[in-house]
Amino acid sequence: MEYDDAAILIGVSQYRDPSLLDVPAARNSLHAMHRLLTSPELCSWSEEQVHVVEDPAGATDLALELHRLAEETTGTLLIYFVGHGVVSRSGALCLAAGDTQLRYPDLTGLEYDKVRSALLDSPAQVKLVILDCCYSGRIIQGLAGVGESQLVDSTDIRGVYTLTAADQVAHVPSRDETASTSFTQVLCDVVRSGIPGAPPTLALTDIYPKLKSTLKARGLPEPNQRGTDTVESYPFSRNVAYAGGTGFRLLPQEYVDYFLRILAAQPRHDLTAENIEKLDDWPGVYLLHREASDAPEILYAAKGDRSIAVRLGKHLRKISGRCHIGPRDVSFSYLKLDDDLSVLAPERLVLQHLHAQGRSPQWNNSGFGNNDAGRMRDSHRRSGDHFDLLHPIDLSWPVRFDEPNSKVTAHKMAAQLRAQLPYGVRIEPRETELDQVRLALPDGSLSADQALRLLATAMGDSWQISALVGQVLLYREQDKKYPNAIRYYAGTQTITEMPEVCKAADLPDDS
Repeated sequence: MEYDDAAILIGVSQYRDPSLLDVPAARNSLHAMHRLLTSPELCSWSEEQVHVVEDPAGATDLALELHRLAEETTGTLLIYFVGHGVVSRSGALCLAAGDTQLRYPDLTGLEYDKVRSALLDSPAQVKLVILDCCYSGRIIQGLAGVGESQLVDSTDIRGVYTLTAADQVAHVPSRDETASTSFTQVLCDVVRSGIPGAPPTLALTDIYPKLKSTLKARGLPEPNQRGTDTVESYPFSRNVAYAGGTGFRLLPQEYVDYFLRILAAQPRHDLTAENIEKLDDWPGVYLLHREASDAPEILYAAKGDRSIAVRLGKHLRKISGRCHIGPRDVSFSYLKLDDDLSVLAPERLVLQHLHAQGRSPQWNNSGFGNNDAGRMRDSHRRSGDHFDLLHPIDLSWPVRFDEPNSKVTAHKMAAQLRAQLPYGVRIEPRETELDQVRLALPDGSLSADQALRLLATAMGDSWQISALVGQVLLYREQDKKYPNAIRYYAGTQTITEMPEVCKAADLPDDS
């Protein structure tokens, strides 16, 4: 998978080592940064571009996820970390994961050199790093730490802008469990308020002086920045305090208004394969609508950089395999465009317009457009309005197998399931045992639930199939619990669960 732009937000608030006290403010800061980046009127990152990693247990898996994402990002790569920073005996900065031990930070933490390596290997043209941590890991009304000189040396990477929370102490409110860290809170406040007299878009170098002066005026630790090349001018956010000026506008407001009127006037079409097939492979902007008796509701606004039809086809497949929603409930409208969509970002114009009217498409920034973001996010708890919680996967989806009544490996059966189901099935990679287990393919149609039971029985108790609200996982593990699971399959045992905030899915009986 390749990303034009990608952000990975890492927040660690819970630690096993009693020497590293829990930091509830880190969790709050993580969520605040996510809201800031995905705000249509500010940073305008899409939900599928932002990867949130909350309370990762191990530094090794975290490093692998970070490297994977960095290697697959070609446009802008943003890395944010909030939590404990620990300095090893050699003086190296280590970012503390959940099971990091204060005594052995270089062995159990994520050394910043590994982050630096990911940045060096990434083909991304713009690389941004925001570190809200300090370097000792002990809390005395904050996270006590040491100086930043070693970190500055390790951040001297061509094409990278680095923003750090403090020279010595990253301040954390000691009692208020609803508060964010002081650094992230002020950073978000500055961006949300805008900067009068600054350009229409704000680079982090525009934000930094205001951030520093605000923290200093409150008697809080001052941040640091370091940037190389032209990355310092990267437009991080729209400046909401911009009052207009005499500068040239690539898109005059009357053109924007005309575009919005033309898009709103386009006819709606039922979301069917037949209607999608009528479309040419052409870039443009499109809307998904929920049909209603009074007036249709805009559910989702997006663009297709290469092909509207391809994007709509993926949406049709996804919606088809969900509970409480179906293609018959959804229609689409579209407008073909000849412009460079990466420059004009027409979907952002639509979202900003809707937001100004007090209308917020339910599926934007709710996970609807997400691809499989990898193993690290399986344990990330979904929020109450997440698409997967409102519309969990349909385990009654029918499947048929090639060569019925013949014996195949468990790996081949799992692969056929993955090809047929309209939601993701992730199979543990490089596992040869699945090629040694053989079972007979059934004749006729089965539900996904029945097929997963057969597969789990053949694989035995050392394997676990976990049906989450958004996808199915097939891993060699036992008694692994996921916060978003709806059903587990292990050997002959089947256990049904449901996240408390998830609407009841239409699950097949356990019998």
